[in-house]
Amino acid sequence: MTAHSTIPLIDTHAHILPFWDDGADSWETALAMVKQAEEDGIVEAVCTPHILSKQEFQQESILLGRFEELSKRVKEAGLHVRLYMGSEIFIHPELDLQYRIATPAGNGRYFLVEFPMSLTPESVTQSFLNEIFKAKIPVIAHPERYLRILNNPTEAYRYVERGALLQLNAGSILGNFGQMIRELSHFLLDANLVHLVASDAHDVHSRPLRLRKAFDYVSHKWSEDKARQLFNENPAKMLRGDVIRSEPKPPQQKTKTKWGRYMKSFTKKMGTFNG
Repeated sequence: MTAHSTIPLIDTHAHILPFWDDGADSWETALAMVKQAEEDGIVEAVCTPHILSKQEFQQESILLGRFEELSKRVKEAGLHVRLYMGSEIFIHPELDLQYRIATPAGNGRYFLVEFPMSLTPESVTQSFLNEIFKAKIPVIAHPERYLRILNNPTEAYRYVERGALLQLNAGSILGNFGQMIRELSHFLLDANLVHLVASDAHDVHSRPLRLRKAFDYVSHKWSEDKARQLFNENPAKMLRGDVIRSEPKPPQQKTKTKWGRYMKSFTKKMGTFNG
């Protein structure tokens, strides 16, 4: 093991709660995911069930009850990963952030938001930019997988410039979602547009609750300081509701030819990329 492998990791995006979305499908799977996280050096993780509408927010008590049950089972299993409750909120017109689960660990400052994988209409984007920042600070989940940003990477800078944070998926950095998403992830990292890296775990095998390999990769390709910031320091600040600072560099526009080659195949494959 390398020296930096002892740095504790914090995962702010994981679908651990069973029986809700396309994440854990049983208590056994959920516990296996937490065990996997502990073996990987993850010390804290946020449960982020998908919230697709206001109606699902209104089932908050069910989710909180399930979270308490999972926390109890984790303790009884002798596991030491500290779990927090949060959510991954799909952008929709009736977005209401007053619920307890709207912000991870009840931090009251940040919320994890997901956009459509396909091209988001400009009217939706503009409405989001104009209104949502008045309430809390959005952490945009896996921007490297959105067709709008793949088509025009400078869109990512547009969000960050307005105050949003960006959370990459660990698997995207490593190439698990394809070469173009890997390239865009590295492009955003080079431009200092990334604030957090999370697992976006859904199960034990295809979408595991692991971060260490991506942490080591970022340490080697960029720096250990950058890796520590993305996998430990900024996630801790997010949970506490502390200020997360960055110095983004306006990215150079990728040529339409380079990115355009991927657009048709990406559109066809979007159905295989669960949030």
